[in-house]
Amino acid sequence: MGQDFDGMALMYNENDFETFKILSGAKNKKIDVSGIIGDVPALDVQSKFSDLIIVYHETKDKFVDYKKFQKFKDFVNEKGYPQLIEEHLKAGHPEEYFIESYRRYAKSLIAVNGVKGKDKKTGLLFEFVLNENPYDLDTNTISANLFYKKRPIADQLVTIFSRKNRGDLKIEHFKTDENGYVEFVVENGREYLMDSVIIYSKKGDPEKKEPIWHSIWASTTFLVPERTL
Repeated sequence: MGQDFDGMALMYNENDFETFKILSGAKNKKIDVSGIIGDVPALDVQSKFSDLIIVYHETKDKFVDYKKFQKFKDFVNEKGYPQLIEEHLKAGHPEEYFIESYRRYAKSLIAVNGVKGKDKKTGLLFEFVLNENPYDLDTNTISANLFYKKRPIADQLVTIFSRKNRGDLKIEHFKTDENGYVEFVVENGREYLMDSVIIYSKKGDPEKKEPIWHSIWASTTFLVPERTL
């Protein structure tokens, strides 16, 4: 899933990811996602589970080549790290043609022939854990805790993207509290994408085309179905 829901169906390639699993939200059971190189979409399995399932995925490192400094400035400002602009300049890094590596930690909550179950920690380095089942809500709010290295991360920017159709994108921004907690109002029939990013420096040599920044991305997607409260 891309940012702003702007993504494409990915091809299955086991060389592109570290982890790709399905976890039952109702039982203590999980399976690896397997496939054949070239399968589109990458997740195309008949799940052995019913009710709530948690699909989770960790990519291998990908790379961005910044040809212009403005693109980097826009990125760090958007993700809540404006101080990295000055840090970049103080470090004497080039303002063009430098590389950032990044890694994504993605979860998707899906209801299959039932809604029983709850979100769980998967062991991903950086992940959201929802406190409510979005397919079995008795309220109009969803809350989650954000974990980094299995511990809550405080004062972290969280962006919520939602849509009911392609022309109806809504974007909201929140900060986690001291317990990594965030809460927001949801609407019936909308898809949601929760997103948070950590950016830190790396000891790379830009002259050797080594990354000098690294970002990690946590995301969770889910649907709030039509319902009557």
